[in-house]
Amino acid sequence: MTTRASRKQEFVLPLGNDEIRIIVSAQRRKSMRLALTKEGDVDLRIPLGCSKQEVLTFVRKHEDWLLRQRHEFHQHNRQQQSGVYVRGRELPWEISALDEFLVTDHAVWVPADWSQAERESALDQWLRAEAKTEYRLMIERWWPAFADFAEQRPTLRVKKMRSRWGSLSQKGYINLNLALMQMPEALMELVVVHELCHLKHFDHGPGFKRLMTACLPDWRQRENELKAFSRLIRY
Repeated sequence: MTTRASRKQEFVLPLGNDEIRIIVSAQRRKSMRLALTKEGDVDLRIPLGCSKQEVLTFVRKHEDWLLRQRHEFHQHNRQQQSGVYVRGRELPWEISALDEFLVTDHAVWVPADWSQAERESALDQWLRAEAKTEYRLMIERWWPAFADFAEQRPTLRVKKMRSRWGSLSQKGYINLNLALMQMPEALMELVVVHELCHLKHFDHGPGFKRLMTACLPDWRQRENELKAFSRLIRY
C-alpha cells in the first residue's frame, strides 16, 4: 500500500448571501472534485500543482451546484431539529414526561435536558438495534429465491455509509446502510433484493436487471422513490 501525498488549505468564499468555508486538499489525482461535508463545508480535492486561480475558477463554475447543496443542507438541518424519519414516517421530537428516550408510532420522546447531539446518538443506537432485526428478517424472507446462488446465506453487517445503500462482499457479508431504517419498508426491500441479486450477477448488466424484474417488477419505480426519499433523511 502506498501513502498518498496530500496538503490541506482552507479559505472562505462569498456565495450568494452566505459565506462558505472551503477545505482544499491537494493530492496526486488528475481532476478536481467537489463535495459537501456533513458540517456544511465544501471539500475540494485538487491535483498537486493547481494554482489558486484555477481553484477559484473551478469553484465559480460550480457555484449553482454549491448553492443548491447548501440550500438542501440548511433545509435538512432545520428538519432534523424538528423531527426525524423512522420507517418512512416523519416523527417529531417530543419531551418525555418520564425523562427517558422512547420511540413510538407518533413521536421520538427524549429527556428535556438532552442536547441535539444526545438525541441523535440515542436515536442511532435505537435504529441500529432495530435494523439488525429488521434487515435479518427481510434477508431470511427472500433467501429461498437466492439460495441456489450461494453455499450459505451472507452474514449481515449494519453500517453507516455515505455513498452506498448496501454492498455484497466476496468474503460473505451483506452490508446494509443504517439510514435505510428511515425508509419505507418497500425501499429497504429494494436494497436487500438488489444486493442478493449480486450473488448471481456481480455487475448491473442485462442478467442482473432481468433477475431484479423477476423479483421486484416495480424495482425501477422504487429506485426513483429511493432517490427522492434520500433527500429527506439523515446519514
